[in-house]
This record gives sequence, structure tokens and C-alpha cells, in this order.
Amino acid sequence: MTKYFSFISHDEADERDYFYSQIQLPSKLLSIGWGKINPINKSKEEIKHLIETFYPDFRGTVNPDNGAKSLSMFTNLNIGDIVFIRGKAKILDSVIITGKPVFDTILNDGYFLKIPFKPFFENIRMEINTVNIHQDIYNEVIFDGGRTLVLREIGEIAAKKLLGSIFGIM
Repeated sequence: MTKYFSFISHDEADERDYFYSQIQLPSKLLSIGWGKINPINKSKEEIKHLIETFYPDFRGTVNPDNGAKSLSMFTNLNIGDIVFIRGKAKILDSVIITGKPVFDTILNDGYFLKIPFKPFFENIRMEINTVNIHQDIYNEVIFDGGRTLVLREIGEIAAKKLLGSIFGIM
């Protein structure tokens, strides 16, 4: 069964658009940070422990919990899942997952966990400013309890409304 996700392309807001268009899109690999942490085949608790071990300054903050949730969810993306790529104040594109996640340290950018994808449409970017997202799905797509998350699952109704907004039909 297809699931739908909202995904921030880079942890730095000013880097998001560039990172997607110049790194992720040409390689057809979504990637997520946390550097040396390989979360594949690990539980959320194990991932959280690794984050606290490799990044001790984050202990006692929400970062280990949020990181563990995002990394765990990323490793469980499935072929056919649809991901809305978020840039700086906009949805940059919509993609379909085409393979399994891999931990690849070849590029030294700290974004070692990768998963292959293909754009929804090869030659059309499905972009929309976040201010144009329907208000009734805005929080589901963008925020969780007042804060934004790197990766979050969204419901099918929200995904359809988001696609409708992108195409200007809703």
C-alpha cells in the first residue's frame, strides 16, 4: 500500500532548494543527514542511542528523538511510496521511491543514508509555495505540534489535496 510523506531536503533552510536541485535530483537519490549513523536494521531506541553517542551536545534536547523518528521512517520507505520534497517555504517536487535505502559514505557531505527515487513527472517540477497549501492540511504537511519535522507521514486525503493544490485544481 502506498504511503505519503513530507520530507525536508536539507537541515539548513537556505540550502534546501539548492541541495535538492543540484545534488538529490541529478543523482535521483534522496538523502538524510546524521553523518556516521547507519540506522538500517536498527530500532528507534538504538538509533536514538547512536545519536546521543555521536552527538553528545544533543542529549537532553528533542534532536535525538526527532532524528531517530526520521531515520527510522526513512529506512522504512518502500518502493511506490510518494514523497513531497520540501525546500525553503515551498514544496519543490513530488517523487516516487524506486528502491531500498542504502548507507553510502562516498560523498563526504554528511548525508550518507540514501534512497533512489524518480520524479512524479520527468520534465515537470511540481512546485508550490507553502502559503498556497490548503489551510486544512497545512499543519499535517508542514508542522507537528508547532514544529517542523524532517520526515513525516501524511494521510492520503492530505496528499490528494496537496496534489490538487500543486496542479491548481482544488
